[in-house]
Amino acid sequence: MRFVFWIVGLFALAVLIGLASTLNTGYAILFVPPYRMEVSFNLLIITVVVLVLVAYAVLRLLGLAANLPQEVRAFQRQKKLRAARHALREASISLFEGRYQRAEREALKSIDDEYSDENRALALMIAARSAASVGDNAKRDGYLSRLENMPQRIQLARHMVEAQIRMDAKQPLEALAAIERARAISSNLTSALRLELKIRMLLKQPEQVLQITEKLLKADALEAEQARRYRLAAYRQQLLGLGSEREVRDWLKRIPGVEKQNPDLVVDISRHLIALDTYPLAAELIATALSDEEQATPELARELGMLAEHIDSQRRLTLMRDAENWLKSRPRDHMLLLALGRLALAEQLWGKAQSYLEASVSMQPTLCAHAELSKLFATLGKDDKAAQHQALALKIALQQGC
Repeated sequence: MRFVFWIVGLFALAVLIGLASTLNTGYAILFVPPYRMEVSFNLLIITVVVLVLVAYAVLRLLGLAANLPQEVRAFQRQKKLRAARHALREASISLFEGRYQRAEREALKSIDDEYSDENRALALMIAARSAASVGDNAKRDGYLSRLENMPQRIQLARHMVEAQIRMDAKQPLEALAAIERARAISSNLTSALRLELKIRMLLKQPEQVLQITEKLLKADALEAEQARRYRLAAYRQQLLGLGSEREVRDWLKRIPGVEKQNPDLVVDISRHLIALDTYPLAAELIATALSDEEQATPELARELGMLAEHIDSQRRLTLMRDAENWLKSRPRDHMLLLALGRLALAEQLWGKAQSYLEASVSMQPTLCAHAELSKLFATLGKDDKAAQHQALALKIALQQGC
């Protein structure tokens, strides 16, 4: 339809020009001695217009010819740039695919012909990550050093990539240095805090682990269960550095009450106290934990039984009374029954000891329960039963791969 309008318009213009030419009957005289020429004024107008158009076309062609080398160079640059951008895309895809050698090769292709600092930095980071993944540390360090000359806007990404690379290479100190440089640029970057948390754990710096855990928790960057595990690991590291009962007591005062109710931590503390020969405090902590229905676990009951021979008679009797009360709410807890049997055995209450130990075996036959029964019957002079339980204990030990 548009073509038809153009045709009609051109014909209309031609008709108008033809009509206008009939109204103009003038002529022009061109005088160049000794010649004189008379031409129609309409023809002169047409000639001038044609000459102007021809002159414009010639000048335009000359301009295009003069700019042709520059246009060729610009075309070649654009062609190389398109190839560099394509190589950068291929490098990114290959990195995520795990094809690290190809990723490094494609990244290097894109660097020379790329004028954007951001894209060149991205290519260098891909190359560094790829070289690190294949274990070529010399190339890795070379690519990372080239990133130092990049603009400031790139440096945060560079430090984060270097920190992750160093972390994967089991170089926690170098990774921590990179993280500190990243946090100097962006102090509240949660991804940097997450990585620093892992590094501090590897370096066994529990105080910093606890601080970073609280920061991430407040920023909703860490789940409550994850925070609990990190806190537990930090407390365990702190515990290893405590060498006396006084230090343990002072340390317990600094731990929040909620954390002290963690049964796993209580077990670790009690074992550490047993290693320090601080049995009364260990018994106190375990008894406090076992008195709480939500906190009580079989592992705590087992640790309580291990303390039976190391505490005084009065404390044993107190623990037995408490344990018998706990047993009312947990009658099928075989570890609690075993702990009661051990406490009674240490107090030489042979009847109670046998009753509790046999109840524990009936709930869950364990190596410890059979071994304690064997010990009990040997003490009572019942060698046949002692041998029988010794054989059962040996059988369980062999089944467990001893």
